[in-house]
Amino acid sequence: MKINNSILGLSLLSLLAMAGCGDSAEDDPLAGTWSNTGCFGSATKPADVESCSTELTLGDDLTVELKAEWVSLSATATNPGCTTTRMVTGQQWSTEHATDTFTLTGNGAATVERSGCVNDMDDMAATATTDISVPTGDATYTISGDSLSVKSGSLQGTYTR
Repeated sequence: MKINNSILGLSLLSLLAMAGCGDSAEDDPLAGTWSNTGCFGSATKPADVESCSTELTLGDDLTVELKAEWVSLSATATNPGCTTTRMVTGQQWSTEHATDTFTLTGNGAATVERSGCVNDMDDMAATATTDISVPTGDATYTISGDSLSVKSGSLQGTYTR
C-alpha cells in the first residue's frame, strides 16, 4: 500500500510541477494581438499608399507574428489598388516584467503577397522576401488598459487590442 501511495504522490507532484512550468504565456498581459494604422518599416505613409495597418501577435505559445498591410491608391502607377501584405513569423518572445522589457529571439521568415489589385496581373501569391524583418533583441514597453506602447526597437509605436 505504501508503494501505491508513493507512486500516486509522485505522479501528483509531477503534474503540479509541469502545470507551473511550461512554454505558455496564457496569463501574460502582453500576450494577444495588438494593432495600429502605422506603415511598418516607414517613418511616414508613402505618397502612393492610401492606408496601412500593422498587427503584432504575441502568442500564448510564445511565438511572434507581424503582419503589415499597405493599401496602394487606385490610380498609382505601381501596383494600383493592391493590398500588399508582408508577414514575419518564426520568432519567439519572452518578457521581464520587473523592467517592462520584452525580448525577441530567433530568425524570422518573411513573405510578401499582393491581392485585390486593379490589374489582376499585379496580384501575387505569397513568396519569400527579405524586404521586411523584425530584428531580435530587447524592447521596453508599457501597457495601459488596451494600449501597448513599445518605447524602443523596430516595433516602436502605440498599439491597441
